[in-house]
Amino acid sequence: MDKNKLIIWQKWADPFGQEDSDDTFDPYTGEYYDTEDEDEEDNEQKKQQENLIKQQQKAIRVIATPMGIIPMNDNTASGKLFNFWIGHTNFDISKKIAEIIERTDGVETLDIFTRYRFRVSIGKAFDDSETMRTINKKVYRELNDG
Repeated sequence: MDKNKLIIWQKWADPFGQEDSDDTFDPYTGEYYDTEDEDEEDNEQKKQQENLIKQQQKAIRVIATPMGIIPMNDNTASGKLFNFWIGHTNFDISKKIAEIIERTDGVETLDIFTRYRFRVSIGKAFDDSETMRTINKKVYRELNDG
């Protein structure tokens, strides 16, 4: 194996995932406010307002698909339905390399983002680590033989 050729794996982060923060966004004013430095009297009212904002944000989240607009929830969130991993390479992802990755047991989907970056979804009935090791092994073999 050419030691200079690498695939570095990174767990995919859902861009629609919830982030924990001390700041809350008010969609009506368009402002962020910090919830840590509140007076005790305002605390309960702010919590109620915060919960209302969160409910409204969740209620209006939708995603456009080839089948039309559908609401975003746990049943439609791709990050919960698929086990995505990003592969970063220092070599071109050719059509041959893409075929090798796509045909590896355990790979459900393959998305090529750039000539050096791709995303795979690994089936829930497969071991992540084993599937990624197999991809590495097959790709490195192709790079050395090709």
